[in-house]
Amino acid sequence: MFSTVNSVKEYTGYDVTMPLIARAQAIVEIYIGRDEVDIESASDLILLDKITSYQTAYMLENEDVVFKQAALTSQGQTDAIVNFDTRMMSPFMSPLAIIAANGLSWNRSRSYRTGKIFQWPTRMDWRTL
Repeated sequence: MFSTVNSVKEYTGYDVTMPLIARAQAIVEIYIGRDEVDIESASDLILLDKITSYQTAYMLENEDVVFKQAALTSQGQTDAIVNFDTRMMSPFMSPLAIIAANGLSWNRSRSYRTGKIFQWPTRMDWRTL
């Protein structure tokens, strides 16, 4: 598990239970797209401990919202207009967890050296054979 009861209390100040932490971790794993067993970096595991702690504290008061509410940006009652949130994270993820997830190593931008843009064919010469 990413978090324990003590680490959630340390990061957030809330008293929680292990089943709530397990539910929060499952949601965090779905959001980040990786399971705990696939993560090897110690810095990523520390950051995921914080993300799970924030998500657990968020779910302590909002668990019904996380599991039952649709992601909406606005809803009208007279014409029955509903606008769905295309980002699909607003009621489900803690805002602090989303901010912290941007620091994971696989979410950072990287530059790769690919070589020359134009791969000119080498000239064949009888002296180089």
